[in-house]
Amino acid sequence: MNKLTIVLVVSLFGACATQHAAKWDEKVTVTGAVDAQAMGDADTAWGLRKDPTKLAEAIAKWEGIAANTSDAELFTKLSRAYYFQAERYGFEDKTAERDAAYQKGLDWATRGLKLAAPEFAKSMAEGKTHAESIGKAPKEAIGPMYWYATNLGKWAALKGFATRLRYKDDIKATIDLVKTYDEMYFFAAPWRYLGSYEAQTAGLAGGSLDKSEENYKKAVELAPNYLGTKVLWADFLCTKRQDKTTYEKLLKEVVAANAAAIPEIEPENLLEQEKAKKLLSQIDEKF
Repeated sequence: MNKLTIVLVVSLFGACATQHAAKWDEKVTVTGAVDAQAMGDADTAWGLRKDPTKLAEAIAKWEGIAANTSDAELFTKLSRAYYFQAERYGFEDKTAERDAAYQKGLDWATRGLKLAAPEFAKSMAEGKTHAESIGKAPKEAIGPMYWYATNLGKWAALKGFATRLRYKDDIKATIDLVKTYDEMYFFAAPWRYLGSYEAQTAGLAGGSLDKSEENYKKAVELAPNYLGTKVLWADFLCTKRQDKTTYEKLLKEVVAANAAAIPEIEPENLLEQEKAKKLLSQIDEKF
């Protein structure tokens, strides 16, 4: 497909896309210091997040703290927490709850960026494009940048192709910057995300299945014990290639893996194992 055709398709679908209201012009109110005791209690609940009630408890406690303080790290924790909650809802096929959680994750990441990347936020508030603005975000803003992009990507996917197309370049520019700052951020997340990006945009939107595979392989090489990479690889790339053998191999490797190999992400890995089992049960539908 030539570039002119792609531009025309983007323009057509862009008019139909849902837009996320980031409200970059609204300032974050600076209040008191972080309550160390309350933060400790919230962090403890987060450590037990494989129990959904503990996840909800951590979010509630962090939001209670956030009502009285402005802290980019805290806002990043909330963005990540809502993303994890949304992923749980997705596994449970709770679409409305999933959508709401991604939006909350986006809102908290936006607040985090206003604090950690004020020049980026200022540029966006002035009406400049994301592409013109994202380079103003410093390395210190890597956390809210990444969780902003991941929540936005998943939220856009729920809204449909037009919305995904509308935001794809903004998301890629953000992830590219995260990779420049730290390719190992959140267990090689930039490589993993770009693997999914290339697979999902292959064809109409200019992605490449070969580049997708390269990115997934790099993510696995750098962070072999983060199980989500192989789940995404199977779900997005193998299905596009109709590669049933690799699909089954990757997912069986995830199911057989030690979820606690990295204790700090055991809850995420346990969820990925559940996703892998579900995808294996759907193999005849997908191939």
